[in-house]
This record gives sequence, C-alpha cells and structure tokens, in this order.
Amino acid sequence: MNFLSKVLWTLAFITATFFWMVLFEHGFSVKGLTEGTSEELHAIAAWFGGGKK
Repeated sequence: MNFLSKVLWTLAFITATFFWMVLFEHGFSVKGLTEGTSEELHAIAAWFGGGKK
C-alpha cells in the first residue's frame, strides 16, 4: 500500500507540474490553459511517436 501511495503522489506531482508549466508558457487564462494543454499533449505525442504528427 505504501508503494501505491508513492506512485499516486508521483503521478499527482507530474500532472500538477505539467499544468503549471502550461499556464506559465501559454498564459494564465482558460483559453491559454485549454489551447496550451492541447498543443503540449500533441507535442508529447509526437515526441513519443517518433516525430509524426
């Protein structure tokens, strides 16, 4: 159970960090958050997919 707790806290930290960086890069607004999240997720998918879009 201790291991599961550490995994969940790590995932929460990574998620919070992702959204915090999206807000800093794309602006502290709902539009910046939604469009920035979409853009960054596409970039991550392209990075893991070998550069394909």
